Amino acid sequence: MRFFISANIKENRPLYYLVLAFLLLLLLYWLSSWFFFYSKYGFTYTSVFKYFFGDPSFPEKISLSQLSEDMHIETFLKAFYLLVLFSLFLLSSFSERWKVSLIIISTLFGLTEIASELFILYVSPLFIYIKLTSFFLFQILSGIALFLTLIFFLFMGEDKASGTSNIKLVLFLFSLFVLLFTFVNFLVFFSKMGFTFESVKSYYIGDPQIFAKPKTFEGMFKVFHPHLISMAVYSLAVAHLLLFINSKGKFWLGLSLFVLSFLDNLAGFLVRFVHPELAILKMLTFLLLQAVLLYTSLLLLLHSRT
Repeated sequence: MRFFISANIKENRPLYYLVLAFLLLLLLYWLSSWFFFYSKYGFTYTSVFKYFFGDPSFPEKISLSQLSEDMHIETFLKAFYLLVLFSLFLLSSFSERWKVSLIIISTLFGLTEIASELFILYVSPLFIYIKLTSFFLFQILSGIALFLTLIFFLFMGEDKASGTSNIKLVLFLFSLFVLLFTFVNFLVFFSKMGFTFESVKSYYIGDPQIFAKPKTFEGMFKVFHPHLISMAVYSLAVAHLLLFINSKGKFWLGLSLFVLSFLDNLAGFLVRFVHPELAILKMLTFLLLQAVLLYTSLLLLLHSRT
C-alpha cells in the first residue's frame, strides 16, 4: 500500500512495473464486469426484472438471503477496486478538480448501484432503471479514471505525492463502503440465521420441524476457506487506514478486526461439531465484529472531514 502516501513510483523500476501489471489486471477486471453484469442481469429492464421477480408466467421473487449475499460480495469488490484505483489515480498529473470529480461521482454511482437492489425488491421495480443507469455510469466513469491512470504511468511525466485533502477524500469514500458493508452483513446474518439463539443453532445443526438439514463439513468449509483471506485483506485495509488518524487504541482496534473476523468465521464449526450452545459465541463474535467495523468507519468518516 506504499502508493497511499508516497510518490516517485517511476523512479523505483521494480515497483513501477508491478503497478503497471496491477493496472492491466484492473483493466481486465473492468472489462469482465461488463460480461458478468450482462450474464447475470442483462442490459434491459425486462431481463433485470426476470432476475429479481422471475418470469411473469412463473413468478418467483429472489430471496433476501440471495440478494444480501450478492450485495455482500459486490460491496467488497467495489470497495477495493476503487480504493486502489483512486489511490493510484491521485498520483497522476491531471487536473485536481477533474480527478476529484471523477472519484466522487463514480463512487456515488457505485454505491447507488448496490443499494438499488433493495429498493427494486421492496419498493418498486422501477428502481431497475436506477440500477442500470448507475451500473453504466459507474463503469464509464471508473473506466475513464482507469484509462487515464494507465496513460499517465505509461506515457507521461513523474508521479507526485497525493495532497492530504485528496487522500482524506479517498478515506471518506472508502469508509462509506465500510458502512454499507456492515449494514449488508446484518442483512446476510438475519436472512440466513435470524437473530435468536435458537435460530442460529437450527441453522447449523438442523431442525426436523422446518425440514432443515444439518450443515455438512464440506459445505461449511466452502464458506470458511475464502473468508479467511477476504476478511484478512479487509481487516488489513481498514487497520492500515486507521494508522492515518489520531485516535487512542487504534492498534488494538485494528488487531481486534483480525481476531474477531477469524472467530466469527470459526464459530460456525464450533456450533456444528463441538456443542450447539456455542451459538452464543457465533452471535457474540458477529455482533462485536460489526460493532468494531461500524466504529472504525465512523472514525474514518470523522477524520476525513478534519
